[in-house]
Amino acid sequence: MDNRENRLIESFTTVGGVLLLFGAAVFITGWDYAPFIYLAGSLMFAAGQFADRYTGDDKIIKRLRFQQVLGACFLLLTAALMFADGIHSMLLTDNTMAPGLRSFLLGLTRKNNWIVTLSIGAVFELYSSFRLDHISKE
Repeated sequence: MDNRENRLIESFTTVGGVLLLFGAAVFITGWDYAPFIYLAGSLMFAAGQFADRYTGDDKIIKRLRFQQVLGACFLLLTAALMFADGIHSMLLTDNTMAPGLRSFLLGLTRKNNWIVTLSIGAVFELYSSFRLDHISKE
């Protein structure tokens, strides 16, 4: 990749990360637009992660890059779960669905499940970024 593409990927990742942080922090306050801000940030961040390719032969770097992509997928899943509150309320009033499926979906869309996926994604991203930084300094 040339320098221009690297700067574009880096700026997507940085702006997306800031929007991720802001959206997650504001979501706790109950602001209606917070999930949309988080969604925009997660899409930008994931686009930056997916576009950043490693073409070398080092197995450790390949594993760490896979962990970064997996972390970005968890951050995207977090965005979906942030919108699950509306689905949860709808499921509470819908009695026409099969009881097993309804119970599974109610458990999946419980209010704070997004925190779990956000934490998993953050751990993957932090660990792999620190390890990649350490490996690049060697």
